[in-house]
Amino acid sequence: MAKQGRPLRVLIVGRQDNFSRVLATTIEYWGHEVIMLPAAVTLYDDEKNVVEGDVVLYDLDESFRALTMGKDAPTVQHGLLAADFLQSWGQHWLRARFIIALSSRSVSRTTLEEIGAVALLQKPFEMGRLQRYLDVLRRVIGSYAGVNREEKLEEVESNGNIRVLVVDDDRDVAQAISQCLISEQGYEVTVAYDGLEALERCVDWRPHCIVTDLIMPWMNGYQVMRCLSASSLQTMPAFVVMSALTQLEVPVKRSYLDGKMVAYVDKPFHIDHLLHAIKQVCAVS
Repeated sequence: MAKQGRPLRVLIVGRQDNFSRVLATTIEYWGHEVIMLPAAVTLYDDEKNVVEGDVVLYDLDESFRALTMGKDAPTVQHGLLAADFLQSWGQHWLRARFIIALSSRSVSRTTLEEIGAVALLQKPFEMGRLQRYLDVLRRVIGSYAGVNREEKLEEVESNGNIRVLVVDDDRDVAQAISQCLISEQGYEVTVAYDGLEALERCVDWRPHCIVTDLIMPWMNGYQVMRCLSASSLQTMPAFVVMSALTQLEVPVKRSYLDGKMVAYVDKPFHIDHLLHAIKQVCAVS
């Protein structure tokens, strides 16, 4: 079992109300450090120093509220204005590896991508759900710390096979892909059924290639990529993204994909197309 890693530094951003205080107390009970930061007005404090942490818990409700105050305030639709607001906010005085959004309403994938969130917790949520996110993100930071390219190359040379992690919340699809890859020479395969489990598998198994569905519970395919990009891993796995929505979901100007080997396969697909994509990204990774 991989080491759990050091405690996280968690920044809670939003209204300092009873909910935030309960949240902070609970996270501290789990053994993490907590810093509570005030509402959006702090953005305009020129004297504010940059605050750094591992995980930011962003309360989107507070941002929606701040944007809609006053009679001339614009209407917030799909959270896009809130995304612009939070991006500006973070650029001024807040830095963190991972952002988890909190909201009492549904939030589009576009908005989560705009603010760089790796997950959404819709209020009210079970504390155990947040605890699992923090535990896995802590392992991602701790496990990948100090991993360098030479160590990664030694893993490849000592084994000879390509380790492929298949991630899909449709268990039948995941198992079918796994069986097809196992029947081919040169592959070792393991399976995960959601984005968070995929990160756990990455920590324990260090795949060379991740074949991932796009839309999944806990974290979607791009959020998994974002988490790995923000880790201490110096050599990223290659990615094959499979989805019926890839024509609409191929990212544009997403910095966490810069320099990464990523191929896209439309669902439904023939297994030969998937095998070709895996060989393509692994040949140049």
